[in-house]
Amino acid sequence: MSRRVPEFAVITGVFLGLSVVVSGAVLGWSLYATVVVTAVVSYPFVAFGIIRDDDPAATIRPRWLLAAGSVIAAGGALGVLLDDATPRGVLFALLVGGLLAAPATGYATRYEANVNPLSARITVVAGGLLGIGLVGTGVLLDAPYVGTGAGVVFGLGSALYGTARGVTFDARTKRLAAGAGGVLGVCVVGFGALQGGSLTPWLLVGTSVAVVPSLYVALTSDVDRRSSRVR
Repeated sequence: MSRRVPEFAVITGVFLGLSVVVSGAVLGWSLYATVVVTAVVSYPFVAFGIIRDDDPAATIRPRWLLAAGSVIAAGGALGVLLDDATPRGVLFALLVGGLLAAPATGYATRYEANVNPLSARITVVAGGLLGIGLVGTGVLLDAPYVGTGAGVVFGLGSALYGTARGVTFDARTKRLAAGAGGVLGVCVVGFGALQGGSLTPWLLVGTSVAVVPSLYVALTSDVDRRSSRVR
């Protein structure tokens, strides 16, 4: 009976997700609300099934889940834009789309599905630049929370994707990156203090700039240990 648990959990998640879609259509929910609630009720069951399965890639094909996650992410982002087509709305749509796509992308990357046509190194560089750009855009649009959230999702996500695909940095480089992030974060907060006005947005941005490199180091420390054992 226990061998059926992973499959049953996935089926339950899919059923609940479809039920929410039908309910949203009948009750006249917005596309954004329907997609987000669908993800909230279905993702945990699918994740439970993946964790409990001895061979999840055989039960849920990575490409299938990636396609489903992409559709959900696109639906969530489109729902945001339908409600708010302003630049702030676009920024929030990127945040929502990135968050909704992250679980499926991570799963597909873990089981070596071809997530994107770009090389791992180009993805890391492009994602890092996009993350920085989103943080800066959030400050300019007076939406620092949204911009920082989106920047972290895309910047950190692309770095972790690159690591999973074989892009590694030695311990010294990681220490320098963490230190540089801390110094830059302090500089950002200092710059914000000189501008006057509310310091809260600058504190958020500065903290994110300081923490994200260290968070990347912590999340990839296991990779370093495995590499040292191989050597």
